[in-house]
Amino acid sequence: MANNFKENRNERQGKPGRTNKTGKTDGAGKISGSGKTDGAGKINGSGKTEGTGKINRSGKTDRTGKIKGVDKTGKSDRTGRTGRGISRKSAGRTDKAETFYDRLSKALKPYEKALEKKPEDPAAWAGKAAVFLKYRRYSDSLKAIKKALEIEPENPHYLYEKAFVLLQLNREGDALQVFDRLLEIKPDSDKSWNLKTSVLCRLNQHEKALADSEKALSANLKLAGAWHAKGSVLADLGRYEEAIEAYDATLKLNPNLARALMDKGFALYNLNRPVEAMIAYDSALKINPDNAKTWVGTGLVHLKLGKYKRALAACNKAISIKPDSSDAWYCKGMVLSGLDKNEEALRALDRALRLSPDHIEAKNALASVNSKLGIVLDEDEEERMENEKLKVKRNVWTRKKPTSEIIKKSLGQEKEKRGKTSRKNLRAKKK
Repeated sequence: MANNFKENRNERQGKPGRTNKTGKTDGAGKISGSGKTDGAGKINGSGKTEGTGKINRSGKTDRTGKIKGVDKTGKSDRTGRTGRGISRKSAGRTDKAETFYDRLSKALKPYEKALEKKPEDPAAWAGKAAVFLKYRRYSDSLKAIKKALEIEPENPHYLYEKAFVLLQLNREGDALQVFDRLLEIKPDSDKSWNLKTSVLCRLNQHEKALADSEKALSANLKLAGAWHAKGSVLADLGRYEEAIEAYDATLKLNPNLARALMDKGFALYNLNRPVEAMIAYDSALKINPDNAKTWVGTGLVHLKLGKYKRALAACNKAISIKPDSSDAWYCKGMVLSGLDKNEEALRALDRALRLSPDHIEAKNALASVNSKLGIVLDEDEEERMENEKLKVKRNVWTRKKPTSEIIKKSLGQEKEKRGKTSRKNLRAKKK
């Protein structure tokens, strides 16, 4: 699905259904809110550094780079009796660590003051949780939001925050339990339905996701969130016509739901109806022009229509909004390949794979570009990529067609028979 629940902190919508979507959420997009990104994007957050300017009473230094030649006041002389001073690199690490803690402390200060006056202030605890989440201190964030929920156990906003943080900690099962409780309290929470559905699809529990949405609709047909969730599951299963019907039902109840318009555009794109897809994407951008996934979808539609300049502009816009979106870089690589700027395409696709090493479509696209350049991989690498192709399956972040099909239909590429040259030899030739 198009949701990377770890990469979608700004909106925290965790959409299911878009290019790893939004899973997921940033993913997502795996959700690291990709928080965790690309499967790997977690930050330690301790901010600790070693041997960067610590002073002992004697003024002596060890080999870790601690300063020597310091008087009792703690000031060092200009000569630096060690014969060497602190390197700029080491000092920079200290500065960054101090900056991290300074920013964190500054952000926490108003909430801590509020809690000094009123220890049972749920909003202050929730505020601390949000700050810790922003700085990727997920365990601390979870502790704070739990304190808020002890005071207001049925607050839907706090429940959503808790579920979101649990996803950052890879505790999907616990997060699903929180979503179930949240939807009992607020059954038409679109973002909760979407993120819950995204998690279930990521866990390959499509039948349960579909059953949950249909059960909710059997009780109340006016739940736009449940209709949207149903459409997302159907799209993830490749049942795009049925998905569009569900999205239309969603939009009938909530015409300004940008996520549903974006997802409808994606389904239309996969049915090879690019003009209708563009209309849906344009409508979504009028409501929310700052959604990177929508710009990626727009870029892919322009690419399918052969409008490369517009496609490139859309991809660049997506990157400007979300620089760590692997799908945006993948889209840019595809467009550059269509413009025969294959070296630039390689760089873009490499960037996509650094951000999301398991991005199957980016791997396949990279292989196609390498083929155009006459670059071949080692036998072991070729075998590994072939095995990856056999294991291609829809995931939370993307539901697009295999890259090979997109290339054939959108770019009209044909394999060229060129002398096989290793990448190393190719670079040597250029030099």
